[in-house]
Amino acid sequence: MFDRAVIDSVAFARESGELRAIVDVAALVRLQDALFDQSGTIAYELTGHVDREGKPFLRLALGGELMLRCQRCLGPIRFRLDAVRNFVLVAPGQALSDPADEAEDTEQLHADPKLDVIALVEDEVILGLPMVAGHEEGTCVPPSPKAQAGRQVSPFNALAALKRQ
Repeated sequence: MFDRAVIDSVAFARESGELRAIVDVAALVRLQDALFDQSGTIAYELTGHVDREGKPFLRLALGGELMLRCQRCLGPIRFRLDAVRNFVLVAPGQALSDPADEAEDTEQLHADPKLDVIALVEDEVILGLPMVAGHEEGTCVPPSPKAQAGRQVSPFNALAALKRQ
């Protein structure tokens, strides 16, 4: 296991903090259901700053390659992730504005003295995935007969045979 990066989000922004690291895809537990395998890494860069009005901001840039599971053939599909998201930090008790009123690449985030950076990275990776991963129409490769031969026989096949008799 690795040490999780935890920051005071407001202090990080006010001090113009910078944090760069690479995290293994296998360490992002909530992402696993969408993956074909756990190979790959995600590189992230988190920077903080304060705007002209004195509002603290965080900027998160992500890059990496994931192997997703095609929802048509269940085979691997390579997905390149490149995303940048800006976060306006708001006081913990303050209500967040409607996401529809925010800029496309900016959202509000409650300030947190113990912000888990890896959890933030994982959230943004999940949000950056396609809703349904799949090869283009007609390009899926059906499983080979050898792969099917290694599969277990379904117990329902025997019932289907009895039903046909």
